[in-house]
Amino acid sequence: MLSLTRGPLLVFFAAVLGCGDGSASGSGGTGGDTFEPGPTCIAFCANVVGECEAFEGDEAACRQGCERNLAEERAKSEACGDAVEAVFQCAAELDCQDVYDWRDRVPIDAYPCRSVVQEVDLACPRI
Repeated sequence: MLSLTRGPLLVFFAAVLGCGDGSASGSGGTGGDTFEPGPTCIAFCANVVGECEAFEGDEAACRQGCERNLAEERAKSEACGDAVEAVFQCAAELDCQDVYDWRDRVPIDAYPCRSVVQEVDLACPRI
């Protein structure tokens, strides 16, 4: 599900924001579970969805998807969960232009938060 560097960030955010696999409607993943959002997901969603409107959806759905994603990645390994959380933390601190550049991976070799995104591939096992 998580594909930050091997595919478009939008695939990743479809799950985080409640679209497609892993949505709160119960299709795939841990579907119907409710998660208490932590400070990282609250800040991330407030910035990328609330402030910058970089993704469709609302902040509440984003927070649920973010926490669900962190739980799934932490189930793989603590290092994986920490790497994914670092991406959310980094994006939470960006100004809106940098959020758009991060989302679109512009420029491809130097977009905002690129180094933490690359850590996800190192820390998270692929199936």
